[in-house]
Amino acid sequence: MTSNDTFTALVPKEIEENVKFLEWEDEVDGGQISRINALKAMIRNLGLITNSKDLKDGLYEKKWRNGLRLYFAVIQKDQKKMLLILGSSKGTDQERAIKRSRIILNSYLVIKEDIKYGPNN
Repeated sequence: MTSNDTFTALVPKEIEENVKFLEWEDEVDGGQISRINALKAMIRNLGLITNSKDLKDGLYEKKWRNGLRLYFAVIQKDQKKMLLILGSSKGTDQERAIKRSRIILNSYLVIKEDIKYGPNN
């Protein structure tokens, strides 16, 4: 799989949202929130994230066609595997959002081998 390949990620259905993500979520427009909420419903119901990209070291990115990105990882918390939503970006702040997500990820027990690749989109 090359770094440009996207895939459907099979992930835990329980979601943990990082405080930086919650701050971002409070500031975005309704169209972006509706996409994020639809994704959360898909995660909770099916344990799937489509159009995912492996950013290495346990960090992954969900991509939408409009440029919106969501960064996530699988973590161990309270003896449970959970999906951690780290943050999001759109357009020019993508590199900063990835760096911030990597820094935040350092404070969690990341389960790198837990993302399984589903069928290509």
